Amino acid sequence: MMAWRAGAPSPGTRTAQFLLGGLALLLVGAWLNMRPTLRERSRPEGDVTTLLFPDFADAGKAASLEIVSFDDELATLKPFKVVKSGGVWVLPSHENYPADAKEQLAAAATELVERPILEVVTTLPGEHETYGVVEPDAEKIKVGSTGVGQLVEVRDASGNKLARLIIGKEDKRPAGAASSGRSLRFVRRAGQDPVYRVELDTGKFTTRFDDWIEKDLLKLSPWDVRRLAIDDSTCSFSVDEASGRLLVSQDRKNRITLAYDDKDAKWSLVKLEGFTAEGKPREEKPADDEEPAAGRLNDLRNALGDLKIVDVVRKPAGLSADLKAEEAFTGDREAVASLAQRGFFPFQSGEILSSNGETVVGMKDGVEYLLRFGNGTTVSGDDEKKDDTAVDKAASAASATGRYLFVMARFNEDLIAKPVLDPLPEVPPVPGGDGAGAGKEAETASATKGDEKKDDAKEGAAEELKKAEDAEAKAQAALEERRRVESENRRKQEEYDGQVKAAQKRVKELNARFADWYYVVSDAEYGKIHLGRGEVMQKKPAEEQK
Repeated sequence: MMAWRAGAPSPGTRTAQFLLGGLALLLVGAWLNMRPTLRERSRPEGDVTTLLFPDFADAGKAASLEIVSFDDELATLKPFKVVKSGGVWVLPSHENYPADAKEQLAAAATELVERPILEVVTTLPGEHETYGVVEPDAEKIKVGSTGVGQLVEVRDASGNKLARLIIGKEDKRPAGAASSGRSLRFVRRAGQDPVYRVELDTGKFTTRFDDWIEKDLLKLSPWDVRRLAIDDSTCSFSVDEASGRLLVSQDRKNRITLAYDDKDAKWSLVKLEGFTAEGKPREEKPADDEEPAAGRLNDLRNALGDLKIVDVVRKPAGLSADLKAEEAFTGDREAVASLAQRGFFPFQSGEILSSNGETVVGMKDGVEYLLRFGNGTTVSGDDEKKDDTAVDKAASAASATGRYLFVMARFNEDLIAKPVLDPLPEVPPVPGGDGAGAGKEAETASATKGDEKKDDAKEGAAEELKKAEDAEAKAQAALEERRRVESENRRKQEEYDGQVKAAQKRVKELNARFADWYYVVSDAEYGKIHLGRGEVMQKKPAEEQK
């Protein structure tokens, strides 16, 4: 048995201390279990019924939308904005090009109206990068920045901010994904720390140029195309170092004119021209076994009805209302340089030469489109997600190259059939004046011949009267027919004049639309609407060659 030493705690006391220490450890453990961890503290419980923007209840008040994205590779911000200016929707990011934005903006604004918060994810600013909601602010981000989100800002007509949202990463958890194109996203209100989880259709906040514009550039129906003239040529521009003059070198291959008969649904060759080494045209005959390639021409015609542009650049001021280069314009070196840079050279005659040929499209209403093709260019990317497959990369590269397009319209009277006016019938004269005069003369003659010849005189008078009446009836019928023909001719002429007036009005409207812009089409679109002779003409089927 162990002896107890004086001054040391008694056995009972030590047992009590052990018990108290164990109890303290249990209490600390329980407290630690009940106490939230750092991660849990950063995810406070939120009111799931709270709206993201409770004061934004009417999408109709939205008058502008700005979207700022961050390009990770270039470490640059990509702003995109659509706004109503002077009663017209425009895209300031594209030099105020007209936008077809009313419905698109309404859809974007509606996506934020009464948008509920599903969960408060964090309130710690240090976790913004984790959830991809760092604000795209030029003063705060730099090369190598990560976790930068997309800023969406909606304002009313007075410039008041209705909503400012930073859209971050997608929450890819399988549960809880929304329908109707929505997905779970981490977001936060700009200028505030809390990060929320919401269901959002980010497709409504597209920055693709062609999602915000009138997609029908030419506004034509393919079925109304009646004539095509394809000029397959190239030219280049250079500057004479001695004189400073711009030199033009042109290589013209051929020009092919074709007509389409909508009754027979058939293409026919109107004219085939080649060019001498000096650039002078010479008419050529197709080979006996050649014919227009109807399939390719139909594809060209259909492509015109669905011509898509991928970008625009504002032209220099000074072109005339019919988009010709007048003398004052050709004397403006800066304006001429703008055209030449994009593959177009203006002459003092008003004509404009293009570096990669042209296609002329004649419509049945008399409107003629002149499409001039200029130099190639690159096209800025969009906000669409790109895959990493070889096919997708090739497609992306192809869509990133384009070509400048100079469009104008003009009236061509040869496209409208001139009225065939019927000759006016002659109105024969009435012998002896009118029928009544002839009857009086007959009565006077009968009075002088005596009573014995009264009966013969009466018969003669009646015969003369009938002849006069017949002549007058024929003259009246001829006069009525003349009036009918005059009326019909007048109707035909007025109908033709109305077509001419309508075509001229349409040309004016189209040129007002085309006047300020160089358009950019993809190389794929260019390949559809500018064909060479080998594509326009094809070998006849073997059975037709016999």
